[in-house]
Amino acid sequence: MIKLAKITYLLILGITFVEFSTLASAEDLSASCTLTDADKQANAELSFDDFDQKGTGSATWRQLDNRNCEAAAIEAAEDYLVHARNLSQGARRNIFFHIAQSLGVAGDYKTAALMVASAKDPSPTPAGAFDWNTYLDGTWAFFKRDKASLAIAQKKLISELGEGNQINGSVLTGLLNCFDRPYGIAYQKECRTPVRD
Repeated sequence: MIKLAKITYLLILGITFVEFSTLASAEDLSASCTLTDADKQANAELSFDDFDQKGTGSATWRQLDNRNCEAAAIEAAEDYLVHARNLSQGARRNIFFHIAQSLGVAGDYKTAALMVASAKDPSPTPAGAFDWNTYLDGTWAFFKRDKASLAIAQKKLISELGEGNQINGSVLTGLLNCFDRPYGIAYQKECRTPVRD
């Protein structure tokens, strides 16, 4: 009887520990995903490169996205679009696209597709240059669940020269290979092995 009571006590302690551990990790995630008004003001003072590409502050889109804080990353990027000064059209297109990626990871493909469409460059891409629009066409096709259009964009992009085109072509390969998986998984390197005809 004493042995049974001891086992029951240990089980209760174990369950309590698991509950506290889960609660603590949820609180940690919540704290790491916090975006304050002061954070937004600090972000507005950052250059595009520091906010979006390098993620020099803990509340930038880049840092929040790296911590899987999609809602806060979207909010930070939207606020940055409204309050940052002297953003070029290219920088705005990048931010629209990164909002689309965060929306995609969050599972909101409809809004993600709209943001990708907003990120397209209206000027034509010269031959041999970085082909932003084809990359966006493929990503848009993934969000619209149009595998045939994604395959066309992927084939075009991987045939183009330039490191950026090859990297983005590899991303489209991953989206194509893992088309039936969520965007957050399909985007990962594990899905990017070359497509075999």
